[in-house]
Amino acid sequence: MIRMSTGRRAYDMLRGYVNQEWERIRGVDDKDAETELRESMSISAIRVERTEVTTREATPEESRSWAMKILGIAEASDFTEIRKAFERLNTRSDPANFPAGSPEAKQAGEIQAKVRQAYSILTDEMDSTEKRFKSLEID
Repeated sequence: MIRMSTGRRAYDMLRGYVNQEWERIRGVDDKDAETELRESMSISAIRVERTEVTTREATPEESRSWAMKILGIAEASDFTEIRKAFERLNTRSDPANFPAGSPEAKQAGEIQAKVRQAYSILTDEMDSTEKRFKSLEID
């Protein structure tokens, strides 16, 4: 019987978690790209002589919806739920948990960047005093 060290088991669990979150977040981005493609195809009656790649700014509603999907929270979530989801995802997807330069570390870094961007989108419109006091943890 081969025994696995505790450190190796923890590493394998984190690697599995990062891969799972990577697929979920990549799926959110793919769905948005799919929607944009369908919308652009429905407007295909407009012919353009020269095609240029342009990026359109997402509306605040689209950004908020994307951020909620990334954090995996419901529409009516309050600051406490947003913060807990952010902390859980941010901690688990820390690239320092993986060997430097590994594919898992790269994926974890990308997940962490998206999680931080989503948290920023959802908390930017909140009152700074409310965020500061609700972030306090008093036992």
